[in-house]
Amino acid sequence: MAGVVAAAIAAEQVIMTGVEAAAAVAIAAPTAPLKVALAQLDKPEGDDGNIARSNHSLTVIDDKAYLFGGIDASGHLCSPTVHAISLPQEKSQADPLTSKSTSLADYPAFPTKDISTGELNVPSARKNHAACARGNRYVLIHGGEDASGNPIDEGNVIWEWDSETLAWTKLRGATQLYKNMAPRSGHSLFIDDKQGFLVSVGGSNDETKREVWFYDLNQAVWTTLPDLPSSVELLDARAYAGNTLYVLAKSPSDPNTVELLSLYLYNNATDREKPLPWETHSFTAPSPRPQPRVGGALVPITTGYGREYLVYMFGLPVDESLAFQADIWTLQLPSRGFTGAKVKDYVREKLPKMSSGELTWAEVELVAMEQMESQGKVHPGPRGRFGFGACSGGRGVVI
Repeated sequence: MAGVVAAAIAAEQVIMTGVEAAAAVAIAAPTAPLKVALAQLDKPEGDDGNIARSNHSLTVIDDKAYLFGGIDASGHLCSPTVHAISLPQEKSQADPLTSKSTSLADYPAFPTKDISTGELNVPSARKNHAACARGNRYVLIHGGEDASGNPIDEGNVIWEWDSETLAWTKLRGATQLYKNMAPRSGHSLFIDDKQGFLVSVGGSNDETKREVWFYDLNQAVWTTLPDLPSSVELLDARAYAGNTLYVLAKSPSDPNTVELLSLYLYNNATDREKPLPWETHSFTAPSPRPQPRVGGALVPITTGYGREYLVYMFGLPVDESLAFQADIWTLQLPSRGFTGAKVKDYVREKLPKMSSGELTWAEVELVAMEQMESQGKVHPGPRGRFGFGACSGGRGVVI
């Protein structure tokens, strides 16, 4: 649980231009594997070792990564202090990690009184909770476990931390009639800022692991979405991109490979009232694909021009009997809208012996960055149960 901050930057080698020759090269260039550079960021100024932890959350807002919760090296719960690590500001698209210096600021939780109830608003210490960013200002925290490993029962409350005022508030939420939202941990929380909703996916026990809940930020109400299919063994890898929830599972036909489950959420409330079916995408031999794992990261990234991927990195085998993993994979997502990626995919599908690469896996190619010894390692090494989030305008991942 070393206090290491690292970033992976991906860049698809495709340039869209109006020149015919360049366009032909762009169409012919494959969309995978991605070339990825790993860089260890400098130890944050002011870090005395108190940010070393696991089973915590990392939430990125602008150029800061906010750490909350988790357990320390001794196995004790970390305090409900928010630790803000400043990330290097993007210098250029070619090398967003020109600078690798960071700094640290600690914001201990101080209680504020709820005017309507008289309660003190401050979250308890926790681990294995879910978190996400709201707008460019707030960190949202939901659920988690106490020191005994029991889910914290807070009555569907979402904690909201204001990065400007440093105050905590509660976002309360009723549930739909005859539905009970059980306390949960080990789940994921995603936000669609534009449409004003949250989605909670999964959990760590049999009661919650297949549940999907929808929270309307305007109405402050939790409602259920279709449960994840009961026919597959779910993994803890989940993501949200392009109005779609993605969840990885073990393949029933081959336990050493993964399947992709997807649920499309329409971009308006009226259409979301229609039946929302989960779709299953299988990956068969001889196509490359990662092995199932737990405690890793599944993060949406973009390489520009409308090209999007899910990055699947690190973790440990499902039975947790083997060593942590150090490999990094990408899954190419379907291109959307009128973008360079969409045009390229359309053309490639029409050409013989070519494919768009949609919903295919590829292991990334690691590209060494010239680093002095003082700039740290070129690979963070095998690990799992770390905090992670997209950075560098969605083109990188910080862990």
